[in-house]
Amino acid sequence: MNWDKITKAANRRIELQPPACFLDAMGRELPEVSDDWVISNPTPDHITVTNTRTQHVMRLGKDHIHHFTSNPLRSPDGNDHGFFTLLVQIYIQGGAVSFRPCLRPGEKLPPVPPIEIEDKWVDQFYPSAANLAHKLGVDPQMLAWCRESRVPSLIAGGNAEIALERIDAGRMCRLRLRDSPEPQMLIRRLPPKE
Repeated sequence: MNWDKITKAANRRIELQPPACFLDAMGRELPEVSDDWVISNPTPDHITVTNTRTQHVMRLGKDHIHHFTSNPLRSPDGNDHGFFTLLVQIYIQGGAVSFRPCLRPGEKLPPVPPIEIEDKWVDQFYPSAANLAHKLGVDPQMLAWCRESRVPSLIAGGNAEIALERIDAGRMCRLRLRDSPEPQMLIRRLPPKE
């Protein structure tokens, strides 16, 4: 790749190969869109590209771009439009932009599937019967049942987190206990902050 040519191409519109992967709030992939990105702020080590539709900004390092290809079908002189074949897959989720290395130049890399959290109703003895503390690598005294209405404030205060049991690679479960006046949820107490 001729980096000098790239750094002199400010304001050129390019399409990314693979296209940026847009994700919803749950981390699921949205339909693919091949947007135009505008090159700006070239330096000897990186360039900035801005999505013309969404205004997301991404800084690409010299080692993120495999090569540039012009697109004469979109620009009569062949200089205004082109393609970047990337060595990274860009992910956009809300306002956040991130990337991961591709397996091969320009090859799409699917997002890491989001972990699904399910509810599992159990009895009060399930954590010890299932040897859950050992599976989670915690002291059994750190696990406790808690009324569901108290869980958000304990989490927000940094005092606890919901204890999750793995079902398989992409699924985990919250352990819940039917109780009166309200259900309880298994939490993991966190050590006090220093």
